[in-house]
Amino acid sequence: MGKEKKATIKFQKNKLKGVVKRRKENNKFKKQIAKRQARRTGNRNPHKDPQEETEQEKKPEAPVEEVPQVNTEDYFCNFVIDAEEPLELSDDEEEDLDALDDFEALANKEECIVEEGLDQTMSEDEEDEEDEEDEEDEEDGDEAMEDQETDDDAQIVTMDMLNAWSMEANRKSPSAWKKLLLAFRSIVRSDEDTPKKFTYRIESSKVYTKLVRNTLLVAHPILSQHIYFLKKEKYPGKTKNWPKLEKAIQCFLNNCVRFLRELPQDDMIQYVLEKLEPCVLYFGCFPKLSREYLRVLLDRWSDVVLSEETRNQCYKALHHFGTTAIDANRKNYMPNVLKGVYLIFANRATKINQTSLPLIQQMAEEAGDIYTVEPQLSYEHASVYIRQLADHLKKAKKDNTAESFKKIYTWQFVSCLDFWASAVSATCDPSAGEASPMQAIVHPLVEVALHTMRLNPTAQFLPLRIHLVRALIGLMDATGYYIPLAPYLFEILSSDIFKSQLVSSDLEEFDWSLHLKTPKSYLQAKEYQNAVYHVMYDCLVDFYACVGLSIAFPELAIPAIDKLKEYHIKMKGTRFVKSMRTLIEKMETHKNYIEQKRAPIEYAANKLEEANAFLRTTDFQTTPLGHFLKKRSEQS
Repeated sequence: MGKEKKATIKFQKNKLKGVVKRRKENNKFKKQIAKRQARRTGNRNPHKDPQEETEQEKKPEAPVEEVPQVNTEDYFCNFVIDAEEPLELSDDEEEDLDALDDFEALANKEECIVEEGLDQTMSEDEEDEEDEEDEEDEEDGDEAMEDQETDDDAQIVTMDMLNAWSMEANRKSPSAWKKLLLAFRSIVRSDEDTPKKFTYRIESSKVYTKLVRNTLLVAHPILSQHIYFLKKEKYPGKTKNWPKLEKAIQCFLNNCVRFLRELPQDDMIQYVLEKLEPCVLYFGCFPKLSREYLRVLLDRWSDVVLSEETRNQCYKALHHFGTTAIDANRKNYMPNVLKGVYLIFANRATKINQTSLPLIQQMAEEAGDIYTVEPQLSYEHASVYIRQLADHLKKAKKDNTAESFKKIYTWQFVSCLDFWASAVSATCDPSAGEASPMQAIVHPLVEVALHTMRLNPTAQFLPLRIHLVRALIGLMDATGYYIPLAPYLFEILSSDIFKSQLVSSDLEEFDWSLHLKTPKSYLQAKEYQNAVYHVMYDCLVDFYACVGLSIAFPELAIPAIDKLKEYHIKMKGTRFVKSMRTLIEKMETHKNYIEQKRAPIEYAANKLEEANAFLRTTDFQTTPLGHFLKKRSEQS
């Protein structure tokens, strides 16, 4: 390149910057003018080819995805069976079982279901007792049959006949099972109002028991010979022999459901559910029958008369039905099971007493377990039902009347909150290692519970607040979430019950689990004051134990220690001073312990991993507060 002229050098030195600046300003001004023109001409770009605009206008708009609307009515089905309500089952006839005559046992004749023969589980002593009572049973049966209208054409099933059928059925004979089913059907449907003709009738309790056991025992081994699955198909309705055996299977399941509903004996209910378990897959082919089977299971699961073991067997049957049976769309019945479990629980939890309390506690515990099966589905159900509770609470706060408060301060509402606390605790366990969708339920659930406690914070409703505090502490312990419950606990210490001089009485010890409202007879009793102090003390220890391994424990404990010292001074001369002083010392000791452990750790906002890993492998019982809690639990 040649040497630059002096004029060029002079221009670059003196005027170039100004020229560049003016050009930028001019370009900026032109862009502003272009924007104004575009707005006037309908937001069109003046520098854009109009042909391109027309082509873009012709392009179809991308379809907008429709968000599925939740039909809340589907979540509030009626699963309750009234005492006199008949089951909505299709009527079955004895002719439905004729299809079993077209099938033969496919197994080797020497191959038996039970090597020793059917119903051989009784010991020799039990058999002797049965023989001694056989005559009495037959006499009782004869007397009972005299009182009932019987079909004279029906043949009485004797023990010899039953043994012969059972021997053939033990070799997987469908025709022998048909005879057992005919007799079983007569047992189930003989008490119905509508007159029916039966081939057989039973008059002996011994024959009755053995017939039921043998009919259920051989059902699945015989059916599985002819209803078998190919490849990955799990829907029985698509198997080869299903069209022929459909009515026979439906007849069998219909009568099992009817029989299960009316059974009073715990051992027989457990046996029926145990032997019916392999056949649950067939329920999926009958939607109406599946619904009634679910309702019967829920009814027996929530039956306070049955034993705890029987109710647990019913729960296992619910779990198995929800995960095993599939409908024609290859979807399981878990959505219906989740709905039914919660709605039946809410229906039974309207009143709590010494009789119903064990049932409600068992139902809440088992329901929490079943909500862990499909967390995403559980979240969808929980969000609907917790929103319903929140709506009831909002309406009560808006109305602000005594009647509206009464609708909230009920056992049903509080038990439902307890139910969801139990379900969330079971599904959001941090030790599982995976984030559960149910974690999104924690915040709205806690909000509803806290607002419920604040709805009417009077002294008489202290048991209700204690009940919810205990539920939330359990939620904290199970999930690791922090819930600010300390103000609600320290509020108890400032209540009037610790300011007045109370007198002793002959009242029974106050049971917090059986009351939502304190009876007036307890409000001025010394025994109630002791109960309030001890429950507050226990809740306070449990609450701070939930955060006992947190790196932030000292910051949480300092305000609590100051508050406890303040109340310790006010309670001088009372019987609570010693235990209060012990709690203060344990809290201070544990605070110092955490401060020593965290001293060498450098933690900040950008080093949360170290803070989260703090004392993760430490056993809480080895800490000062953990040792104190363990000692208290052993003493109690």
